[in-house]
Amino acid sequence: NSKLFHIISQSGAEVAVLPTLPALIMAFLSIVSKEWLYRITRKVGEQINSQVVIANAWHHRSDAYSSILAMGSIGLAMSVPGMAAADAAAGLLVAGMICMTGAEIMGEAVKQLTDTSDNALVERVKALALESSDDVTEVKRIRARWMGSSAIVDLAVSTSENLSSSANRAVEEKLRFKIMEEEPGVIDADVHATSSSLTCPLLTATGVHEEMKSVQEVEEGARLLLLAHDEVQTVEGCTVHYQDTLLAKVNANIKLKSQNTTIDKAESVAVELKKLLEGSEHIHSASIFLDLNPTPVRHRNMIMP
Repeated sequence: NSKLFHIISQSGAEVAVLPTLPALIMAFLSIVSKEWLYRITRKVGEQINSQVVIANAWHHRSDAYSSILAMGSIGLAMSVPGMAAADAAAGLLVAGMICMTGAEIMGEAVKQLTDTSDNALVERVKALALESSDDVTEVKRIRARWMGSSAIVDLAVSTSENLSSSANRAVEEKLRFKIMEEEPGVIDADVHATSSSLTCPLLTATGVHEEMKSVQEVEEGARLLLLAHDEVQTVEGCTVHYQDTLLAKVNANIKLKSQNTTIDKAESVAVELKKLLEGSEHIHSASIFLDLNPTPVRHRNMIMP
């Protein structure tokens, strides 16, 4: 015990070596270089949305902080030799800042791994959808989740009344490319656009979807109905459109048998054909276009009732 006491007393009697000016200069150079590395590394990390690169940037920032505290403790030790505890206090502060930064980065990484919704991205996409197109009347649903350093967006919007399926498709593609252009971190956007004109809720409550015929069946049925009419020679075109995925609308181009049909007679035939199609349980509305030219030409006279 006496020998141990002698060693402790001898070690405590040693005179601490005070830092000099070169140590102060090196601490300053470390602050400048580490802060510069932090800024450029963080910029790259945010551009590619990589938490690993951002964490490395904060490593440089923590080094800069520790250099600041080291420079302060060196200066304090040079000016006040009795402040030996300044260096230890600076170390504690640096350790606390490193822990806080690590906890923040870990939180962001956990959010990405667990597909947590990004509220900031959701708000940006919502504003973008409402501002980018006059056809969008309402944003019904937005989901945005991260997959690593990239995000996937699921967006559902309501459009103006009576927009066709092709028009809604154009709105979807426009919004999709707009989102991916304005948000570099988004690698894919799934956009669904539906017209705001709604059908009766009873249609979906009575199993209508199960009874619906396919598009080909509706088109074939419309052709058979039209060809059964005495005045129809050929059905040159028949297109089926759907409103609200339930109501079928048929556009038909008809060539009549008689080449000398008057305008009044043609209009009467068109009305009959329209009523014939709309009388079908699978067709909600119809438009009839008549070709009155005796031979095919580039420009046709079209009559629509």
